[in-house]
Amino acid sequence: MVKFLKRYYRTVILISLIVFVIASNFFIYRFASDAIVILLIIVAIIFKKEREFFREWSIPILLFYFYEYIRGRGYILAEFFGRPLLTDWLVNLENRIFDIGGDIPNVFLQYNLSTVQSGVFSPNWYDYVLFFFYISFFWFWLGVGCVIWVKRRKMFNRYIYGLIGLSLVSSLIYILYPSAPPWYASELGILPPLQRLMLSYDFFSTKYFAIVSTYESNYFAAFPSLHAGWPMYASLFAIGVFGKKAIPLLIVPLVIAFATWYGAEHYIIDSIFGFLLAGIAYVVATKTEAKKSIWFWG
Repeated sequence: MVKFLKRYYRTVILISLIVFVIASNFFIYRFASDAIVILLIIVAIIFKKEREFFREWSIPILLFYFYEYIRGRGYILAEFFGRPLLTDWLVNLENRIFDIGGDIPNVFLQYNLSTVQSGVFSPNWYDYVLFFFYISFFWFWLGVGCVIWVKRRKMFNRYIYGLIGLSLVSSLIYILYPSAPPWYASELGILPPLQRLMLSYDFFSTKYFAIVSTYESNYFAAFPSLHAGWPMYASLFAIGVFGKKAIPLLIVPLVIAFATWYGAEHYIIDSIFGFLLAGIAYVVATKTEAKKSIWFWG
């Protein structure tokens, strides 16, 4: 046992850290991407890659927090510039394209698949599955980025800065065209009563916490959906780098998107535009010539 620990102590420490992060996220606090960033730093230190990590990850991570900071204040900026909140327009568009028996998909899914509308807050087994995929939005893109950084280092800059570009473009849209999610439209009486199902149940008794959430929250950063965009971009990039064996990853953005429809966080149209922007960002990141003047931080 002692010989085993001496030989594989780094692996044992790494597995222990992963178990701790997963357990703490499920049973104590959901630190979202904050926990994954911390875990990546620890892993880099364990494997003596801290110099490479800080050189190649520090700027992207700071830019992501900058994006989150701007996104969190997006509606404040939208009000400053006099931009109207999109409410009825999105509902009408969703109804024209995706009508299901007179209801939009959010209403149909909640009233037919969940128990929350009956006043009984008892999640079904698939609510736990959807919740797991829903919170994977926070770490999936980081996990894919970490694998690309380890296995295909030359593609890492393209991956991470393409994702940053996707995020910043989306934040500009949130400022110019702030949009109300389905749950908010229901509070305005535009839609029947809807609940934020991914937040209604006390899944694993967790409480959400993130560094950026201590600054500001933006409920109107809904169109386009980065719940759809980030994991779709990560999946497309993984397929482009690793080939057909990465195709099953496409299930992640699709299930996350479904969870946001079911949970009244996004309309289908939000997800479609999120997928579209992800595809454009992927093409730009992989097809554009990577000039040294642009990728100087690599």
